[in-house]
Amino acid sequence: MGRLEGKTALITGAAGGMGQVACRRFCEEGARVVGVDVAEEAGRALEGELAAGGHDFAFVRCDVTSGEALAGLAARVRERFGTLDVLYNNAGTILGKPLTETTDEEWERVLAINLKGPFATMRALVPLMGTGGSIVNVSSGLGLVAEPLMSAYCASKGGLVLLSKAAALELGPAIRVNVLCPGVIDTPMPRGVVASLDADAGRELLAAWERGHVVGRLGRPEEVVAAAVFLASDEASFVTGAAIPVDSGITAR
Repeated sequence: MGRLEGKTALITGAAGGMGQVACRRFCEEGARVVGVDVAEEAGRALEGELAAGGHDFAFVRCDVTSGEALAGLAARVRERFGTLDVLYNNAGTILGKPLTETTDEEWERVLAINLKGPFATMRALVPLMGTGGSIVNVSSGLGLVAEPLMSAYCASKGGLVLLSKAAALELGPAIRVNVLCPGVIDTPMPRGVVASLDADAGRELLAAWERGHVVGRLGRPEEVVAAAVFLASDEASFVTGAAIPVDSGITAR
């Protein structure tokens, strides 16, 4: 029996690099999974793959920054499953840019996806969650420590850490709320940052990221998702309000 057997989970950012790994792992652990993303083509492909494997997975296109869209999502989840056991707020974006060059539009987009999105998703879906529910939010190591050129990103991810802690106090004891703070994980998002630079600068940045981790490499999505499975499961029944680094020591320096 899987560690999430009998649970219904909703995962945002489901079509991304870490999101797809999360959807597969949660299904393998026995959960019924709703995957949410704005990338419909990738989401439908994932739905077909998991359905072919005999898993109970449904993809729903939804913009997590839209209250109207989230209300519709909540209605669909209620209609299909009745209740929700796990909410995994994985959707996110990144911006590396000098503070003085960051536009209002860039600032607002980063905070909308990284901070408003988890807030609005919790607001819409918490009413479906009963006693024993678990919310797992994904922040970043840069939600705990700062780095130059990352002002908007740090603000959004730091805000998510305290949002999660406040929600844990407010929603407990019925619902546990925890937040993961990953280091640099080898997914298309950081790879895209490297690719946007010239070759030498990209290699230098990648090497700096690798040196920043005690193990000397980027993290793997599976390593973050493993922590999320624990927090989603009943094994973590005494864990709430925690900000857990999954960063190979970046925040220990």
